Amino acid sequence: MLWVIGGVVMQVQAQERHDDPYAFLQQSVLTTVKQQLRQGTEKPQTRLAYTELIAQAEKALNKPNPSVTEKGMTPPSGSKHDYMSLSVYWWPDSNKSNGLPWVRRDGVINPVSKSDDIDGVRLEDFTDQVYTLTLAWYFSDNASYADKAISLIRTWFIDPETRMNPNLDFAQGVPGIAPGRGAGVLDGRYFSTRIVDALIMLRGYQGWQKEDDTQMHEWMTSYLEWLQTSKLAKRESEAKNNHGSWYAAQVAGIAWYLGKKDVVSAMAALQRTKLNHQIQDDGAQPEELSRTRSFHYSYFNLQAITNMAVLADKVGEDLWRYRTPQGSGITNAFNFLAPYLDKDNRWPYKSFDQKSARLIPLMLRVDEAKGNTRYRNRIEKAGFATFLSGMTRDKQDVGGEIGQETRRDVWLLSSLASAPSA
Repeated sequence: MLWVIGGVVMQVQAQERHDDPYAFLQQSVLTTVKQQLRQGTEKPQTRLAYTELIAQAEKALNKPNPSVTEKGMTPPSGSKHDYMSLSVYWWPDSNKSNGLPWVRRDGVINPVSKSDDIDGVRLEDFTDQVYTLTLAWYFSDNASYADKAISLIRTWFIDPETRMNPNLDFAQGVPGIAPGRGAGVLDGRYFSTRIVDALIMLRGYQGWQKEDDTQMHEWMTSYLEWLQTSKLAKRESEAKNNHGSWYAAQVAGIAWYLGKKDVVSAMAALQRTKLNHQIQDDGAQPEELSRTRSFHYSYFNLQAITNMAVLADKVGEDLWRYRTPQGSGITNAFNFLAPYLDKDNRWPYKSFDQKSARLIPLMLRVDEAKGNTRYRNRIEKAGFATFLSGMTRDKQDVGGEIGQETRRDVWLLSSLASAPSA
């Protein structure tokens, strides 16, 4: 009898995932957490995450709306409406009088790639502001946050004077080599992971006009076509490392927004072929371990894979339990990284950092998908038990530093936050 009840519960949860309008967020979680905040029944970590979110939203209110037309440089097309960025790990060749062609120094960031002359940082900041403001509006009902988010969206995507053309033809260019590369498609991942759910959420706000929705649908449709047909994007779709995973997740997220479930299924199939190459039987990710920032890129690839698995689940495709021909899968990759949640366990590969706490939201999502607490137990044993209890008011947990994004993802946006207190 208990087995039958459990099966029914799991079936209901699966149906909820399929019916959820959001790509990556979870409607049931958002509803419950908002109710907790209204009633004052939230845990201290949820209140802290909410306070941090509102503080970020308040800062965003006072910032001018960014646009691709602000950059100092002009793309080869001659139009500042075209997005433009430079690859972060490429530098002028000191052995050449003109520095051309630039040479790669993996893991060493060229500050020029972060300047206002191009759009890389501007795109990241813009999408972060929209996502933050939209969430802040949802949880607080403060209309000023939604109004600002809408203003930002209109400036970047809709206003004829400032809008971005729906392409990444000049993303992650390298002087002397190419004005834009397939790798530049990675820059657009935030259109999927941040903007899509913000757009879906804003449909519930009276200030979001039908014309806004129509024009964003048109922009995303054109951008998806670029992702599916351009030479640069096709090249990126073939990437075997994290770039290929992020291509699948980005396309799937935008396809979900546009109601193209067949494209989401196609991206799930593409991700399976990538998993066959990416994850060894012991869970190692050789493409990422070869990098100078191997821990970061091992995490980064799993972030993309987790996002893709969430979307695949919505169309009846189970990536969580997929096994490669070698018998490996997503859990193997997380098992490989799990020991290094403990900051006292040094990552044995070349890496500039080991920010292990960022794994926590991903691992909790795996637990949720598979209906167990396997990774929660691992996280607690690694020193994060106080953080996962939700009862501490501290900004740092004894197990290591918890960033605002990690706290938000766990204590505002995950099923852990919506679960009743033990």
